[in-house]
Amino acid sequence: MKFTTCISGGFFKKRSAMSRRKQRSSFDQVSEFDRGRIVAYRDCGLSFREIGSRVGRNQTTVMRICDRWIQEGMTDRRG
Repeated sequence: MKFTTCISGGFFKKRSAMSRRKQRSSFDQVSEFDRGRIVAYRDCGLSFREIGSRVGRNQTTVMRICDRWIQEGMTDRRG
């Protein structure tokens, strides 16, 4: 099974952005799993806005994670 098929086929279920935002505090860090999802969605060609709505994050956060991935080849903040 291709990785893109997993994403588009519903492997990463779309969560309601509103319910996700209500559950987390305003400064909740993005998990390593969600960082991986963000990079995978971007590789599949989704926009920053669409990715943000799928993972329940602001599009600016998504852009920052993708930029870090392109520049450093990693998604975590630990060097």
